[in-house]
Amino acid sequence: MQISYQTEFCAAYRLYRDDWTPEKNHEVYGVCASPNGHGHNYSFTATVEGDVDPDSGMLLDYAILMGIINEQIVSKVDHLNLNLDIDFLQGIVPTSENLLIAFWPIISSELPQGVKLASLCLQESRDCRCEYFGPKS
Repeated sequence: MQISYQTEFCAAYRLYRDDWTPEKNHEVYGVCASPNGHGHNYSFTATVEGDVDPDSGMLLDYAILMGIINEQIVSKVDHLNLNLDIDFLQGIVPTSENLLIAFWPIISSELPQGVKLASLCLQESRDCRCEYFGPKS
């Protein structure tokens, strides 16, 4: 069984690598390498899986999942600059892919026993989204 929680957050960022030339950054990241950065209104979905508890009839209370996502992720990134303000993102180019890779262990470590993270999805625009199914074991 799987359940999902979807929420939103807003964040600014710049895609840029200091070890590349400005030309290389522009070639790879385009306008996302702008010196002044830009931002997105992200839609973020976390999906967990596990067995349904026969007593409660639930895999996990949605309130617990909501609490984990809002406390561990949204409260730490919402309305902030992903390059400058987030300790756990320091040194990481904040692509959607890298954000989901960084979010995964934080969320996984907070889930109760018997519940595991199945996927994370980050949608940065109407047309573009990234899904992550966890590290390869």
